[in-house]
Amino acid sequence: CNIKEGTRLIADYVFSDCGVTSITIPESVKSIGNSAISYCTSLTSVTIGNGVTTIGHGAFSECYKLASITIPQNVKSIGDGAFSFCRDLTSITSESTTPPTIVEYYYNAFDEVDKSIPLYVPAESVEAYKSAEYWEEITNILPINESVTSVIDNKIDNISVRSIGNNIVVTGTDNYTVYSISG
Repeated sequence: CNIKEGTRLIADYVFSDCGVTSITIPESVKSIGNSAISYCTSLTSVTIGNGVTTIGHGAFSECYKLASITIPQNVKSIGDGAFSFCRDLTSITSESTTPPTIVEYYYNAFDEVDKSIPLYVPAESVEAYKSAEYWEEITNILPINESVTSVIDNKIDNISVRSIGNNIVVTGTDNYTVYSISG
C-alpha cells in the first residue's frame, strides 16, 4: 500500500485492521494518527518518510508480523503503545540524534516487544538513548554502522551509501543503479 505523495496526515484508525503486508508512508506525511495502522496482522514491512514528526498512540500496535522498524530522524514524539504487541520485531532503528519523547499513559511504546532486540541509533547518541526514559528499557542499544567496505562505481561523486541496521541506504543526487549480489 503506497500512500499518495502530498498526504500530510494519516488519520486515526484509517488503516486499522487492514490486510496489507507493506505500507510506504511518503515524505509529505507529518503525523501518523492514533491507531492509524493498528491490528494489521499481515503487515511485515513499513517505510516511514522523513517528514513524519509524530507517531500517535497505538499507531502500529498489534502488527504482529512487523519484522523491523526505522524511525526517521525528524520524529520528535512517539505515543503510548505505538509499537506495542509487535512481537515479531527483530530490530528497531531510530535515526534521530535526540531520543524521541515517548508519551506513556498506559503502555510503553514498545510494550510486549522483546527488549533484548537491537536498537540501532546514531553512534554519538548511544549514551543518550541508554539514559532516556523508556528507551533505556531496551537492553541492546548499538550504533548505526555508517561504514561501507566498498562502492562499486567510484566515479559517482554525489552518492552516500551506508548501512542502518540490516538495511543498506543509498542516497544521492546523481543517477545510480543498485544490483543484488546475483546481478
